Amino acid sequence: MIAAAGVDTWSVAWYLQEGSPALKAAESLCDVPSAAGRLMKDKVAEHRVGYFPGSWMLYAEGHPGGEGLARSNELPDAFERLVGDLGDVGILPPRYDCRSLQVTPSEFRRVNGGVGFAGIRRLDSTCDVYFENGAEGLAALAGVASIPVPRVKTQIIREAGGRAVETVYLRGYSGKNVLGRWYDKGIETRELARGLRVRPEDQRRFPKTARPTVEAVSDPAVVRGLFVGRFQTLYQASKGVTVAGVPDLAFKLQQLQKEGSCSPGEAKRIAGALVLDAFGAYEGSERQLRRDRADARRLGLVLADGVVDEVDVDLGEVIEQALDSDCWGAQG
Repeated sequence: MIAAAGVDTWSVAWYLQEGSPALKAAESLCDVPSAAGRLMKDKVAEHRVGYFPGSWMLYAEGHPGGEGLARSNELPDAFERLVGDLGDVGILPPRYDCRSLQVTPSEFRRVNGGVGFAGIRRLDSTCDVYFENGAEGLAALAGVASIPVPRVKTQIIREAGGRAVETVYLRGYSGKNVLGRWYDKGIETRELARGLRVRPEDQRRFPKTARPTVEAVSDPAVVRGLFVGRFQTLYQASKGVTVAGVPDLAFKLQQLQKEGSCSPGEAKRIAGALVLDAFGAYEGSERQLRRDRADARRLGLVLADGVVDEVDVDLGEVIEQALDSDCWGAQG
């Protein structure tokens, strides 16, 4: 069940005028050194506030929805509250957005001295997927971890001392940039048992020349579109894939043998490799293990790694629910 969808974290920015009160206030209040600039010690409206001296850029990063997710149509009001709270601590960011003049990105710094709202630097669109039992959620995470996505590297974080998947990071080809993740939100917040609340999240970072306005992301179709764009390839690759525990895996391999989809030898090889790998007892080569996993996926099978209960989850159906949920508020 999809209970909520929207924006978890965003980062908005402004370019400040040299010598302006806003710039002086930012220089004074942001006095904690960071990797590339300086940070304000205290948060403002649950946003971390930072300042880059080299570019005179002020930014605020946090949760526009507070403890919950912000729906798209709530973002303009969240932005106004943030600007007001910044003013209360002495920083009055410019209200002007030079992009209203429809200038090209390369002209941004030249027009009006490059001063004004600089757009949205980061936008994490996400939804909460709730499962009736934890085994199903853990199976879904194991399935996501097992599906290869073109030009994407997968990093898997498991529970300490166990095999259950807690987070699956989707990284760019170089492995440095996080593009998205699927993770156990119930465990992160310590509010629910393992596997009951899973959160798929598109972690979008916009280049300076393509930062959207607040008005643009107030359209639910835009936010949902970013989420769908991130996970569409994963969804296509997951169609027909069943994530099962050992008993269901054995039964399905038996059915596939009867149908003639695999030979008894293939079934034994695949089952043996998946079960041994799940319990850390596989002694073969990594190349052979990748082949066995690929053959299992070809047959639509993934072993629910770290799950001891009986479970049978249609991974494509889980991802489709996240992509098409009415909770996004988008039409069509």
